[in-house]
Amino acid sequence: MTKTPEKKIHYEKYAKYAQILEKTKWANEFSWDNIRQICHYIHPIIAKKGAVIFKEGVKEESLGIIVKGSINILKQSDNEISKVATLKSSQTFGEMALLDGEPRSATGIAAEDSIIFFISKKNLLDIAEDHPKLGFQILWKISKLMSQHLRSTTGKLVDYMGK
Repeated sequence: MTKTPEKKIHYEKYAKYAQILEKTKWANEFSWDNIRQICHYIHPIIAKKGAVIFKEGVKEESLGIIVKGSINILKQSDNEISKVATLKSSQTFGEMALLDGEPRSATGIAAEDSIIFFISKKNLLDIAEDHPKLGFQILWKISKLMSQHLRSTTGKLVDYMGK
């Protein structure tokens, strides 16, 4: 059976996304077939340096995986903007917004030309319905990332309080 040109283009697009995602550390716990499946549910964004990726206070139920480039995380307090962190390739953001639907707690600006793969809450639920084991693996991955972030934050807080 030969593929129609439209199906071939569709397949090639997702295969290209999978090749990009596979090169990240984020994907190291997933099989090639799982990575290909995930890519049917992602929304890729190409951001030029200086582009706003997400804004503090805005509700967006999505997780971002940086597959190329980096993003500066900025926090507004009073009339001052502070750089909190720089996230690089293979790192994620938006885990909390994805799970609890609360507004973004900071702003993300592309520090250089970047490619980000977004997974929306709706698409994560679709993955869980279409591929339950994969949906669980992704949620487990997100849980581990949030645990690591919390441990890091707790360590910084203890260091800060000890000064």
